[in-house]
Amino acid sequence: MRPRATCFEQAGDLQRPLPTCVILRSCDNGKKMTGVLPSVGDGYCYYILTDDCTYGSKYFQAGNMCFCSERSYLRNFPDDRPPACFLKVVMLDDSSTVTINIEILEPVHEETAVFLLAVSSHNERLNYFLERLSLEAALKATLGQKVMVEVDRQQFPGVIRYIGSIHKNTSSVLSPFFFGVELQGEGESRGRSDGSYHGTEYFKCKRNCGVFLPFNRVQFTPVPDNDYAKQKPKPDAEEVVPVKVGDAVSFYVDEALTKGIAMAVYREGSQWFVKVCPDEDKGVTAGEWLGKYYFHCAPKRGLFVKLQSCQPDVRFQSSRNSDLNLMDYRDQEVLPQVLVNFPPLRNEAAVRVLRGQMKGIQGHCNSCYMDAALFSLFSCTSVLDSMLFKPFPLCDRNVQNILRDEIVNPLRKTGFVMARSVMHLREQLTEKGQCSSFTTAEKDPEEFLNLIMQQILGIEPLLKLQSGGQEEQDCYCYQIFMDKQEDLVVPDVQQLVEHSFLSSDLKLVEIPSCFIIQMPRFGKEYKMFSKIIPSLELDITDLLLDSPRECCVCGDVATLECSECFKDKMFAATGLKQFCSSCSKQVHSHYRRKAHKPTRLHVPEEFHSRSPRGSQQVPREKMELFAVLCIETSHYVSFVKYGPENEHWMFFDSMADRHGDENGFNIPVVTLCPEVAKYLDLPVAALALEQPRDMDGVAKRLFCDAYMYMYQSKKMALYK
Repeated sequence: MRPRATCFEQAGDLQRPLPTCVILRSCDNGKKMTGVLPSVGDGYCYYILTDDCTYGSKYFQAGNMCFCSERSYLRNFPDDRPPACFLKVVMLDDSSTVTINIEILEPVHEETAVFLLAVSSHNERLNYFLERLSLEAALKATLGQKVMVEVDRQQFPGVIRYIGSIHKNTSSVLSPFFFGVELQGEGESRGRSDGSYHGTEYFKCKRNCGVFLPFNRVQFTPVPDNDYAKQKPKPDAEEVVPVKVGDAVSFYVDEALTKGIAMAVYREGSQWFVKVCPDEDKGVTAGEWLGKYYFHCAPKRGLFVKLQSCQPDVRFQSSRNSDLNLMDYRDQEVLPQVLVNFPPLRNEAAVRVLRGQMKGIQGHCNSCYMDAALFSLFSCTSVLDSMLFKPFPLCDRNVQNILRDEIVNPLRKTGFVMARSVMHLREQLTEKGQCSSFTTAEKDPEEFLNLIMQQILGIEPLLKLQSGGQEEQDCYCYQIFMDKQEDLVVPDVQQLVEHSFLSSDLKLVEIPSCFIIQMPRFGKEYKMFSKIIPSLELDITDLLLDSPRECCVCGDVATLECSECFKDKMFAATGLKQFCSSCSKQVHSHYRRKAHKPTRLHVPEEFHSRSPRGSQQVPREKMELFAVLCIETSHYVSFVKYGPENEHWMFFDSMADRHGDENGFNIPVVTLCPEVAKYLDLPVAALALEQPRDMDGVAKRLFCDAYMYMYQSKKMALYK
């Protein structure tokens, strides 16, 4: 990796810095001016990709360049709400429109972008962007300046005669800039033009003495020594060098803190430059310093820094006042167990404790299915807290203690659970569940939940179902089974549950405290619906066995149910179709419905007494959505509702980032995603037309990748 240069300006006006050159200056208000932001009126904002990415079937290598309109930029980064995580851009290479995570986009000023675009190799382009010195020399170059240029892998002297675009009548918003150089001395006759390119003259020179080259093939000759001596300021004995070789340094790249080790320190004019090797799990030594070994390690894994230059890395701290020291989970010391029980986090407390990097549950070795499930079930709700305390007959107390004291309570107290604690639970599940792969292999959430709830903790089944008058069936998660419905283009969860219950002739024997529903999809290979709308409330009134029902026409107590009417498009899209006697007679008098065969409902005794129509209101039983587990390919994430408003959603990924290579560790991240509310409020027709790639932030994952919905009844949770 090329070392980056950090520049500290001592005097003169602050100029706009390149993204990798951070110029620090004390301002009147004491604030630090850093980063590169689009200027008002630029028209377009330009970016370079710092990492590879895919978009559909397309692959874009790091070093590709793209742009978006200033209006699009401002729409994604308003002042009155949190910024978006993704940005829709147009690639400069093929003019395709894609949506890219802003974390891999580095802003580039237009005057810089035109030079970078001339470098055809994406890898070289990114390296020169990061190195900065050659690029800055190109920006300062002037006509008549002497240079050395590369022609046929040889270096020849020349003079700059033209700087600019050589592509005419192009439809692209940005044309690459090249240097037109007149070759001199040994370079004469080694060129390919007389200053013309494709019939257009840009400068005049002898035949075969002109070349047009990108800046990376031009070596910009420094000012002659005698002139430099005149300009060089006299040394000041009291001048303080800002950084010494070996110092740990920090600098900002587009408001992101970057750290590294100072490799070289030098001065040009009034500016000090520091070559920095970034801290990306790469050092500069094997334990040797100035010819003497102080310790031994792998090559380029060791660093020597001053003690006063060391400080905790705030990027990987769980909170400002936390006493958790983060390191690889295998090296972590056993922390004292949290013996005090903490309630679930809601509203502002949830945001304060859970949001940020190194928050949530730290993933390790295919644990995402378990991380996402545990975070969903215990971070912001207590509906299944009985798993933590209740002495079930078959309960394995060791597993229960690990779950409560090493995972749930630390999560609710500090907002962070280390991977070691989850691995401890996985080891116990492997032993108790007689399955050797729980510590290593990928699993599905329902496999984990069924194992820990049924076989290990032995809790009472969450659901009791009955089909067609047969014996009751117990289960912990409900899988939706249904035939493909042509009229359901973008269904909501309410519709899917009703269709599934009706097609299987199922009823709930009692109101569940927790209703975990698996969507009609099978792993990453098959999804019945491209989008599913989350039902924030699930009305289960009509799904209950022997419960009073409401006539869907007049609202009186229903006595008959008709499964054929459920499919009739004349009725509402949701809700089973049940009627009182008089409404059923009227509905089925229509010639299209005369062949229907309604079934009689069981009406509770207290609803048998005759009363004026509509005077007996049937109580509605509703459950509220508290979490959604999602999977796009093979990685589970979760959305958790932490407050009452539609905007109160947070997104959790246990492996969102990583520190180090195979010897490093994963960084879990919890972010707020209020953009979800925008799509929840859309009409179904409008939502159906939304392209997933165009949806804001992480909303696409909630609507398109849902795997499991979790609902709760707070009323019933008090009794279970």
